[in-house]
Amino acid sequence: MIPNIHNPLSCKICDIHKSLFDGNILIQNQVRKDLGNLEKEEIQFFHATDHWVLREAEPEKSCKGYLYLEPRKHSESFTDISSEAYKEMGVLIEQGMHWIEQNFHPKKIYTLTISEAVPHIHFHLVPRYKQDVKGLDYLKLALGSLLGKS
Repeated sequence: MIPNIHNPLSCKICDIHKSLFDGNILIQNQVRKDLGNLEKEEIQFFHATDHWVLREAEPEKSCKGYLYLEPRKHSESFTDISSEAYKEMGVLIEQGMHWIEQNFHPKKIYTLTISEAVPHIHFHLVPRYKQDVKGLDYLKLALGSLLGKS
């Protein structure tokens, strides 16, 4: 059973998760659990496990294939994440990377976590398509929803 554990206070990630779940049941018209059959142009949600949500970033990011990996349970520290959740995490990062690579063929995929603007721990899987801007400069643009706006 997938736990329905959300922070009772305001949390952007918990609010998004609440909108995707009705109790412990995924809202079917927003969910595709099979990453392999997901089309590039479809929806904003990819996969849920007992401990994680792997989902596409908001369109404002202007970066095809940009994904978030977020714990289902509100966690503000990596010490809050269970051993079981850590075991699932690697598999989901791998699935997300493969999906990005197969569908969008980026030059590079960055994986990072900062969790400052939104304290709920989460990972960013950020594809890079251009050669001109790289590394931290590219990530500043991607995280700030500034790609394609310069």
